[in-house]
Amino acid sequence: MTTAKDRLDVESEAVIVQLQKEAEHMIHSMPSSVHFDELWQLHTGGVKQAPRGRHQLSSYKKWIISVTAALTVTAGSIIGIGFISPTVAEALRVIPFFDYLYAKGADRDELKPIEEKQLSNPAGALVTDKGITFNLVEEYYDGISLVLNYEVTYPSSSERITGKEAAVFYKLNFEGHHPQRISSHDFTITGDHTFVGTTRLSFGDKDLPDQLRLNMSIDCIGTTRGNWDVSVLLDRGKSAAISTTVYPKDLNFMYDNSMYTVDKLTLGPVTSQVIVMKRYPHPILYAMLEDDIGTLYMNQGGDGATEEYYYFNFSPLTEFNPKPEYMTLVIAETEKNNQVKSYEDRQRLSGSLPLTLKGNEGGNVTITAVEYEEKQTVVYYEASQVMSQLTSITLQEGHDQPISQIGTRVRMSKDKLAFKLIFPPVQPSDKLEIITGYFSFPEDMQQFRLRIPVQWTP
Repeated sequence: MTTAKDRLDVESEAVIVQLQKEAEHMIHSMPSSVHFDELWQLHTGGVKQAPRGRHQLSSYKKWIISVTAALTVTAGSIIGIGFISPTVAEALRVIPFFDYLYAKGADRDELKPIEEKQLSNPAGALVTDKGITFNLVEEYYDGISLVLNYEVTYPSSSERITGKEAAVFYKLNFEGHHPQRISSHDFTITGDHTFVGTTRLSFGDKDLPDQLRLNMSIDCIGTTRGNWDVSVLLDRGKSAAISTTVYPKDLNFMYDNSMYTVDKLTLGPVTSQVIVMKRYPHPILYAMLEDDIGTLYMNQGGDGATEEYYYFNFSPLTEFNPKPEYMTLVIAETEKNNQVKSYEDRQRLSGSLPLTLKGNEGGNVTITAVEYEEKQTVVYYEASQVMSQLTSITLQEGHDQPISQIGTRVRMSKDKLAFKLIFPPVQPSDKLEIITGYFSFPEDMQQFRLRIPVQWTP
């Protein structure tokens, strides 16, 4: 059986040799529109302020940089005309793992920070058995969540794969740790002999290390038994570099004759998390996170409780307010006997704007503008108070099914609670209505607001 390391080493060396040969041929026969002098000037412009003591690049290293840059600049056109060999084309190929997930209905807002901030690490774990190759391409790890992206390739001589063959059966083991976890996976057929998969996992351990060894044991792919075990060192370095962790002091609240303590707040690029300590905690509490300008961050899923603490997962801070001075944890007991009742308010969109409808907690939602675009409909609104920003807003034409928003609300102003929502494209019509679904908590429902100061490094 070929091991991941053996095959990776051989293929890496082959790719480097092939890159050098093809880049040299490319430079002589198809000169890039960007000259080496221009590229080198750009390079030196970025590093000329580097600390003293660094050695100058040799002529050979300069040549390597020029070859790499030229190949990068022209890669798209070269691949388009079939110039690059299959080996090099494979090395430059990028698999749109998350696009496959979005097509299956995965939450785009939850995953897109990983793409936008390029937070995944190459895994480089590849193994072949029974003619089938399993390639763990990349991983994202931040101590709160884990995303594994992998590709499976069947022999070209095999029959076209179906859903039965597009599955991976595995067990995950984390050396030295046994965290609680919730996981899911999705598989997508990408060719006659290939499919990709993504495993998403949320941890229930409040203190996982910065590096964690993952062993992925695979004994079956599709209907074929074999051994495709891989091992990879997970590293949270990329996410940690843009995360902030706060350990509040003496931040407590009393509930059901018991003391609860806010132990930890993590503000990360993909997930914000709050840990609340309590031995044998109450089974269920309702939690929200609010920044210093009143934006509410809702549950993102994957949270739960152990025998000693709750862990609440929220969406990350927005680029609109990336460094708040403080965050407020809002804790409430869950409703009992359906005490929280929902109501509806609706008005036609055929008239003039602004248009005011009822919102959560006795507030209002004012529709200030609607943009009817070719690929989407954008609704702008203002909330009269913090809880009203969570008011459910839908569109409906006649007796058709209500049209729900796509993604999450986006804050538009720091000075007021102004937001926008994206809906599928609709046409203006005399029958088009906008509907708010609103509620109010019972007056006797216990709620706790705990302010957590945040210190940001310069």
